Amino acid sequence: MVLLKRLVGNSRVLLNFLFVVVLTGCVNSTSGVFVTKNKVTLAEQYPNIHFEQEVMIARISQMLIIGQLSQDERASLHFERGVLYDSLGLWGLARYDFTQTLALQPKTAAVYNYLGLYSLLDEDYDMALEAFNVVFELDPNYEYTYLNRGLDFYYTARYNLAQQDFLKFYHADIKDPYRILWLYLNELKFKPEEAKQHLAQRATQLSTEYWGTFIVQYYLGKLSEQDLLDKAQVFVDPQSSEYAEILTETYFYLAKQKLNTGNLSEAETLFKLALANQVYNFVEYRFALFELAKLKDMQASEQNNVVTQNDTNKK
Repeated sequence: MVLLKRLVGNSRVLLNFLFVVVLTGCVNSTSGVFVTKNKVTLAEQYPNIHFEQEVMIARISQMLIIGQLSQDERASLHFERGVLYDSLGLWGLARYDFTQTLALQPKTAAVYNYLGLYSLLDEDYDMALEAFNVVFELDPNYEYTYLNRGLDFYYTARYNLAQQDFLKFYHADIKDPYRILWLYLNELKFKPEEAKQHLAQRATQLSTEYWGTFIVQYYLGKLSEQDLLDKAQVFVDPQSSEYAEILTETYFYLAKQKLNTGNLSEAETLFKLALANQVYNFVEYRFALFELAKLKDMQASEQNNVVTQNDTNKK
C-alpha cells in the first residue's frame, strides 16, 4: 500500500511537470508576467495534499457498508462523501452519492444545487434550470443558486434573466468582488457602454480581504499584471494551498478578459492554466473546463465550415 501510494504520488508530480512543459511551449503569444516564454507561474502541487479528504472518504465508506444507520444518517453520509468527491474533482462519484442522498431525503436543496451545476457543466441547460428552480422551491434563500442559475442564463445568452440572478447574488454580499465580476461580465454582453461604469461604482464597496478585489482593480486599469503578481506573492504564502486558489481565480478572469477581446488562443492557454492548479471545487476551475469545451466546439465548427467551403469551391 505504501508503494502504491508513492507511485501514485510520483505520477501526479510527473503529470504536473509534463502539463507545465506542454503549456510553456504554447504561451509564446501570451503577454504578461504570469506567463512568459520560459516561465509559467503555478502553485506547488504536493502528493499528499488531499490526504485528509481521502481518509474521510474511506471512513465514510466503511460506515456506509457496516454501520447500523438510520435513513437520515445514511443520507447525511452520502451527502458528506459527495461533497468530498466533488472537492477532489471526482464529479461522477459525487453525482452518484448525491442521487443516493435524494433517494433517502428527497427535499435536500443543496443536492439539487450540485446536480444542477453538473447538468450545466454538461451543457444540459434545461435540466440544470429545472434543478435550480427546485432549490428555490425548497429554500428561497439558497444564495449560491442565484449565481448558478445566473450562469445558466448567461451561457444561454439570456442576459436579462442572468442579470436578475446576479444582482440578487450581489446584494447578498456587496463586499464580495466575485459577485461584481460576474455582473460585469454579464453586462458586457447586453449593455457594454454601462458595464465598466457600474464596475467602478460597485468596486468602492469591496473588501481587500478578498483576492478578487485586486482582480477588479486590474479590470479597471488600476493595477498591471506585474502588480497582480507582486500582490499575489504577499497576499498568501506561495507555498500554500491558498496560492493555488488565487492563481486559479486570476487565470480564469484574465482568460475571460482575453476571450471578450477576441484573443481566443491566449484565452485558451489561460483557461488551461486555471485548471493546472487543481482547485476542483472552485467555480473558476469548473467553468475554465466548461469554457475550454466551448472553445473546442467553436474551433471544430470553424474547421467544418472551412472544409465545406473548400468542397463548394471545388465544385
